[in-house]
Amino acid sequence: MSTACQPMKRIGTVFDAPCVARDGDAQCIAPLGMQSGLIPDKDLSASSSFNDGNVGPQNGRLNQEKKSGAWCPKNQITTETTEWLEIDLRTVHVVTGVGTQGRFGNGQGAEYAEAYVIEYWRPKLGKWVRYRGADEKEIMAGNTNTYLEKKNHLEPPIWASKIRVIPYSFHRRTVCMRVELYGCYWSVGIVSYSMPKGDKRSNGVELTDMIYDGQWGDELRGGLGQLVDGQFGGDEIREASQNSAWIGWRNDTRPNPPAIVFEFDKVREFSTVHLYCNNKFMREVQVFSEAIISFSIGGHHFQDEPIRFTNVEDNIFESSRNVSIKLHHRIGRWVRIELRFSSRWILISEVVFDSDVAQGNYTPESHKPLGGKEKTKLIPSKEIPISTAHQDDPLYMAIVVGVLTALVILLAVAVFLIIHRHRHRKCFASPLAKTTVAKREQDSYSRCGTSPHVSMLPSNKMNIDCALDVKSDEYQEPYQALKCAPYFSYSTVLLEMKDFVKDSHPALSDSSNYDYAVPELSSAPLLTKRRLGDSLSDRATEIMGEHQMTDIDTRLSVAGSLRSKHSTRSPSQQEVFIDLKRRLETTNVIEFPRHRLRMISKLAEGAFGTVYVAEADGVPEYNGTITPEKRLVAVKFLCHDASVKEREEFERDVRILAALSSPHLARVLGACRSPPLAVVLEYLELGDLCALLRAAPPPAPALLHVATQIAAGMQYLESLNFVHRDLAARNILVGKGYQIKISDFGTDNEAYACDYYKVDGRIPLPLRWAAWESVLLGKYTTKSDVWAFAVTLHEIFTLCRRRPFEHLTENEVLENLSHLQLGDGLFETLDRPAGCPRDLYELMRECWRRDELDRPSFAEIHMFLQRKSISYATT
Repeated sequence: MSTACQPMKRIGTVFDAPCVARDGDAQCIAPLGMQSGLIPDKDLSASSSFNDGNVGPQNGRLNQEKKSGAWCPKNQITTETTEWLEIDLRTVHVVTGVGTQGRFGNGQGAEYAEAYVIEYWRPKLGKWVRYRGADEKEIMAGNTNTYLEKKNHLEPPIWASKIRVIPYSFHRRTVCMRVELYGCYWSVGIVSYSMPKGDKRSNGVELTDMIYDGQWGDELRGGLGQLVDGQFGGDEIREASQNSAWIGWRNDTRPNPPAIVFEFDKVREFSTVHLYCNNKFMREVQVFSEAIISFSIGGHHFQDEPIRFTNVEDNIFESSRNVSIKLHHRIGRWVRIELRFSSRWILISEVVFDSDVAQGNYTPESHKPLGGKEKTKLIPSKEIPISTAHQDDPLYMAIVVGVLTALVILLAVAVFLIIHRHRHRKCFASPLAKTTVAKREQDSYSRCGTSPHVSMLPSNKMNIDCALDVKSDEYQEPYQALKCAPYFSYSTVLLEMKDFVKDSHPALSDSSNYDYAVPELSSAPLLTKRRLGDSLSDRATEIMGEHQMTDIDTRLSVAGSLRSKHSTRSPSQQEVFIDLKRRLETTNVIEFPRHRLRMISKLAEGAFGTVYVAEADGVPEYNGTITPEKRLVAVKFLCHDASVKEREEFERDVRILAALSSPHLARVLGACRSPPLAVVLEYLELGDLCALLRAAPPPAPALLHVATQIAAGMQYLESLNFVHRDLAARNILVGKGYQIKISDFGTDNEAYACDYYKVDGRIPLPLRWAAWESVLLGKYTTKSDVWAFAVTLHEIFTLCRRRPFEHLTENEVLENLSHLQLGDGLFETLDRPAGCPRDLYELMRECWRRDELDRPSFAEIHMFLQRKSISYATT
């Protein structure tokens, strides 16, 4: 998706949503407007209501508390209920999720639906269809209380213009509901497609469209299904038995080649069609040999000149692949694709069209009876004027070969020049290096064993210690990136503590050895008194080796002796760990009474829990006193059906979070231990930085002040080797006076769903913020956080009005990162924002260097931004 996700606007009766559904788009998860009011009351109806004014369908909106706080049907609900709440979306949307709540009723409501079913309608179907999931079940799990939302992901999705939510109960009961739909506008324009039913392979794998919702027979007609669901099949055919990924036809089961006919909502101009095909030729599966594509305005007669595409047979690589066919801006409302066999089987997973609505009026084709001469003329196929994707003219091939040879020569020259230029650029110092070198000139080069000509970029640990020697702000409290449980998303808590000194602090070492340096869970209350340092030295030794540990010990001893000469200094790494250990042993996670919380709105939702913004009283301050006034907090709930392991991980990380505290990092205020388990976290009144910058741009000094605070918080994370994994403006909370706190609430915030993208079927990544090694190698370090900080800095100085790499699609961003992995000099960095000082932009470019060791540390970044802030204040 090449445009940023913004809140949807309803224009007339149609949603204008930039998060629109396109084939292969995995970001179709935005709320469709029940909670926000974008769906008006007139588009809500119900089979009945207990009281139209107080509990009518207009009150069945998620997280709304109007009147009696829900829609309540007149009759009690059973397994044979006919009561429903209907939502009219006006146009076809892709619905990928449904969320439900019970009745609020000013805290007195006790009615909720334990289960429900869904029916949907769209014009092409002309009837209501009962939804079934991939597991063939119709009944969906509902709520267990009246205040928490239960969200069900719909797999497969629904293509519908109307949705009915039908409460269901195994025993007679009174039910009330609040509802939200999630998805996006169906912009592709495909109304339906028809094709032959798929065949079954000898091993029992069914290769038909199992989610098709039209008419079934030897031909599937009038529906939509997996050819447009955005799910691409893998290389193995057997995946079809699990994910219904492939549709396949065998060449001996029908007299004619298979043909797929697509019907669109309007007459369109087509530029390209992409067919995702399997090529397991060892199992008699190959990409089609030829595709014949015809177009029609009226749908009864197809135009005389089809496009013929001949595919080159591949008997070397068995991987699945996308086959793109140029359609040369042909016009039509119906498109017929006939596929010719090159082996026994053809397998198709997805069909994607690149098209736009055609301008002007078009007349449907009429059937023209052919005379004898015309019939004779049409017999030789060579005389039919057709568009073809292949040219066999030898002169044409000679020209192509010549042009390609010239391009290869030019590319080789360009690579040589880029390498030559890169070698020359290494002698120029960066603005960051200049500031650190200047500082070392004031001190002593010999103290760190470096030369005044060596950049302070962290090529070795010695340089980092020298950078820490510089006086900085009193950002001395430890912190962990705010994530209550690592399984909630990819902003996972990592505590490797690689640089902890074993020999200098034997009190912090024993024979324990854990993957993560966190307290082991027990049945005792949260924050059991276990020594944090039990596993630090062994873990560090395991990762780095004894030789490196001894080397680091020597460096830290030298650095420590140098720091002792300063009366005011930043804490050493050993002191940080000792303080962290002390906090873990002495801090308890206090019980936060649930009655002090009043939920205001949902902030985010992850795979295993939901985050709400709430109003709270009795909030504990840093010094332990209780504030009398009400404050905004964030409440992260653990899902009621979470497993024992998930609950243990949740509690483990809450214990760590409660022991960590910093003025620039959101802290734990307490926990609600009665089900559902929840943790109460700090929240700031101005919300996230991204939304604030778009709404009320601050002056340039304030932007630099914000960036400096972020660097201060990340500097401490770096000192403990905590990896945030999702540093971005959406994950920065802002309070009065542009005070900031690093969090991760934006990770699962549906307003920023388009900022995440699945790479190779993995968990969604913040692709446009992620370092190349994180995306392509799955490697996360503090240096990948440095990369993301530079992108965040770019966001700040563009006031979040421009999405990173906004001119590139997700696939093009991936390709751009791959250039950096290859080191071919073709990587394109973000451009310099208007109004951004040149030295700040040079700092960003240093953070985007290919080798992570060549990127600056957060200690150096913070020092540079501090000096920049001082220069702003004095000018």
